[in-house]
Amino acid sequence: MAKNEFYAKLPFSLNENEKVVDTIKPVWGGYFLRNSLGGIFGTFFLALLISLGAASVSLVAALITFFVILIIGIALSLVSAKISYGKFTVWITDQRIVSASGFIGFHTESLPLENITDVVINRGLIDRLLNLSSVMAVPIGGMVIYGRRSNISTVGFIPALHPDDATKLQKLIFDLKNARVKALKG
Repeated sequence: MAKNEFYAKLPFSLNENEKVVDTIKPVWGGYFLRNSLGGIFGTFFLALLISLGAASVSLVAALITFFVILIIGIALSLVSAKISYGKFTVWITDQRIVSASGFIGFHTESLPLENITDVVINRGLIDRLLNLSSVMAVPIGGMVIYGRRSNISTVGFIPALHPDDATKLQKLIFDLKNARVKALKG
């Protein structure tokens, strides 16, 4: 694909003299599992609670209720993870980080490189089991507590990366940030 075609297909406008340095998509299986497991576990407990109420009527009604709710919940969790993966992409430019995400709708957010205070690599339980890492670019005023992001924006959060790719991405962001700050100071 030619450079102009690539830039024409971006879901955001580039600033003057801005160039895309890298385009990042998480590892499919890791992203899918990270985003569907919570819904699956939540559905299991919801189905269990509701079926306990149905157990007062009969055991058969309780089992049917449990499995119907469980199947519907699992299906919705899997479909939502698949749809959200298709809409999730992060672009690293020489001026900012831009993320696009959504489920039904679609939105883009950007974080100027000069506003990044830290780039944190996180390997939670699911990440460790899948041999993955997540990267969080922490903006001014944001913070990371025990590896979790606590700021509202998700623009700097990039889940489900191979550990080596996460380390390279961390270095790339720091290098681009330092170059950007130096360029702004003139």
